[in-house]
Amino acid sequence: MALFSRRKKSADDVVAPASESAAEVAPDVEEQTAADSVETPVEPAPTVAISVQAFRGVGADAGPEVSLDEPQPTAPPAPAQPETRQLEGEDRRLPLAPALPPEQTETVEGMKDNVLLREALKEIEDGATNDQLLGVMRQTLQGHLYIRVNGDARAQIAEGRPLSVAVVRDGDRQFMLAFSSAAAVRDSVQLETDPTATSAVAQPVTSVLQQVVAGDFAGLIIDNASAPHRVVFPTELLQKALEQSDIEMAVKTLLAAPREQDTAAKVGEALSTKRMWVAVNDGSGGVPVGIAEAQTPDGKRFLQLFSHPLEVIAMGRGDRPLPFEPEQLAKVLSGHTEMAGVIVDPAGPTLIVERDALAPVMVLAVDLGD
Repeated sequence: MALFSRRKKSADDVVAPASESAAEVAPDVEEQTAADSVETPVEPAPTVAISVQAFRGVGADAGPEVSLDEPQPTAPPAPAQPETRQLEGEDRRLPLAPALPPEQTETVEGMKDNVLLREALKEIEDGATNDQLLGVMRQTLQGHLYIRVNGDARAQIAEGRPLSVAVVRDGDRQFMLAFSSAAAVRDSVQLETDPTATSAVAQPVTSVLQQVVAGDFAGLIIDNASAPHRVVFPTELLQKALEQSDIEMAVKTLLAAPREQDTAAKVGEALSTKRMWVAVNDGSGGVPVGIAEAQTPDGKRFLQLFSHPLEVIAMGRGDRPLPFEPEQLAKVLSGHTEMAGVIVDPAGPTLIVERDALAPVMVLAVDLGD
């Protein structure tokens, strides 16, 4: 079923094949009419001078041994239920997020919004800095994105055909379009000059990014009709982000979902199998090199863990992201019994996981003979 009213194909849209796998049309979506809207041409892809220097090469395949003997001053205290944090200084403003995940919403019935991404985009204005764009990038790495399909996506999937994905051209370059919500898709369709049958399909974010990297695309535009609250990510940046991502986004998905009684236990289980990242200071100012940790008002110490290097960058402390395997986490926890647990993704959404929920990780320490 088409999500939007029938329109003729716009000159700004070209047909590009999408991955045949991982495509899912939103169920039971009523047809939406755009006939009464003011029709204007689709804007060409904006030129955004985003640098990947801040993201290039973060982390390493292996790093130095780091100390966790004393609390490090690079890690600010964190309350047991962390509040929303804002970074100081007018020249740096990244979209952070509350500690708890947002309430899930559907701007079109049956089609869930990617609320974290949608809210991060609201903070983007004209002239956004690279830091702000990287802040949005980190919230892109969870959940799903919607893509526009020329024609009936459900029929194309049923027939086993590659999806005819709408893209935007800017000279010799072409950009794939993705959206944080069904409403953002609808806004994009309403900019068309001529009517065409358009539908929306939801795909896991990693699937969308892989399509951009593998295809003949200069980048990805998210919410193209929502200027100034839109972003353009060059393919090179997406490739870097994917290289250091968990393809399943297991931890990020759990942190973005509504909290359940067993959420901490599920995160603890994921930490026993998934590589994470830690923030390491550079040893400047006479401070010993060490892993960032947090301390609650009652004196409990928690190791700070990050699901992606961008989560470290979002903290704005200048720390170096270092990959941290489950076995390394087990070794730290077993060797430092005073550690009460871990706090995951302090920039939000975040979660404190105490020792009792980290039993699957501690099993690894036993296997290592610690």
